[in-house]
Amino acid sequence: MIPVLCPTFDEQTKKDMIAVLESGWIGQGPKVAELEEKFAKKVGTKYAIATNSGTSALDLCIKAYGITNGELITPAMTFVSDAIVGEWNHLDVTFADVDPDSLCLAPESLVVNDNTKVVIAVHSHGRLCDIEGIRKKFAGIIIEDCAHAFLTPGAGKKGDIAIWSFQAVKTCPAGDGGMITTNDEEIAIKIRNMSWLGVEKSTYQRVGTKKYSWDYDIKHGGVKAYMNDLTAVLVLGNMRRIDQLINKRQRIQRKYNEAFKDLNVELPVWSHTCQYYTLKVNNRDKISEYLAENGIATSVHFKPLSEMTYWKKAIKRPLLVTDGVWKRLLTLPCHDALTDEEQNYIIAKFKEALK
Repeated sequence: MIPVLCPTFDEQTKKDMIAVLESGWIGQGPKVAELEEKFAKKVGTKYAIATNSGTSALDLCIKAYGITNGELITPAMTFVSDAIVGEWNHLDVTFADVDPDSLCLAPESLVVNDNTKVVIAVHSHGRLCDIEGIRKKFAGIIIEDCAHAFLTPGAGKKGDIAIWSFQAVKTCPAGDGGMITTNDEEIAIKIRNMSWLGVEKSTYQRVGTKKYSWDYDIKHGGVKAYMNDLTAVLVLGNMRRIDQLINKRQRIQRKYNEAFKDLNVELPVWSHTCQYYTLKVNNRDKISEYLAENGIATSVHFKPLSEMTYWKKAIKRPLLVTDGVWKRLLTLPCHDALTDEEQNYIIAKFKEALK
C-alpha cells in the first residue's frame, strides 16, 4: 500500500541519534537548546520554546495568557487539539466556518462577544489564514496554529503567539513534538517555566553550572510538556534538509495539478508546504475505495469536529461551508518517500477511478 504520508530521515540524523543515546543524556538538554536557538532564527522570532507536542504547545499558550472561563473559537475543520485545549482550560468551545478554497477559518463567520477570550487560527494545509481579517473583528488573543505551515512565508507573524508541530507526518517530522514562538519575553519565560510543572530551572540548566545545583524553586503551577533531546535530534535533522523536503512536496503538487487540470475535479489552492494534497471530487468514497483496492492509501483532511459525537456541543450556528465541502475532500499521497513511479501509478489509477 502506498501511504498517504511517510517521514524520512537521513544518515547524519541517524548518526546524531546514536551519539545522543551514547551520551548518557537523553532528556531535555543541549540538543533541545540548540533546536530552540536555530528554530527562532529560522522563523524570525525572538523566542522559541520546544514542547513534547503541538497540542501541549497550544495548551501552554492559553495557560500563559491566563485565559479561562470564557469562549474559545476555532474552525470545525481541524484536528481535535485546537478544541480540546479549550476544555482543558475551562473554556466554552465554539466552531467557526471556513473559506471554501483555503479551508482556513473565514473571518466573516466569526461572531464574537465580551465573553470571547481567544481565537485559534489554523493555517490549514499550509495555506495562510486571514489573521488581519480576524483582527478586524476580534481584539483579543489570537493563537496561530502553524502545524501545517512550517516556513510558509508569513506564518507565525501576525498573531499574538504561534505554535508549530513535528508530529510524525508533518513537513518537518520527528514522531511528535512542538514549538512555541513569541516576541514577548515575559510570556516566553512563563511558558518555559510552566512546561515542567512550574520548576524554574531544568536539570540541564542546573548541571550546566560549575557545580551541580540540586536546588530549585516552584513559584506557580504548570504541566509536563518539555521536549527531550532524542526528539530534538530528529527535528534538527529534518530542519537541516527542510528545503529539500518542501521542494519535493511542491514538485509532487505541481505534477498532480498538471495531470488533473482538465479532469472533473477541483484542484487545491497552492500550498507552500503541501502538508496535504487535498482535491475536491464527486463520489469521494467510491474513488477512495477504488484506489485502496489498487494499493493506494487516501484520507480525508479533515472530517470536521462538528461531525464528531462529542463535539456537537460546539456547534452554535450553521457551518454551511464546512458541512458541504468536507464531503468532497480526498487527500492523495504526498511525501518525501514517494517515487516518480508511484506518483505516475497514482495518477493513472485516479483517472481510472473517475471513470
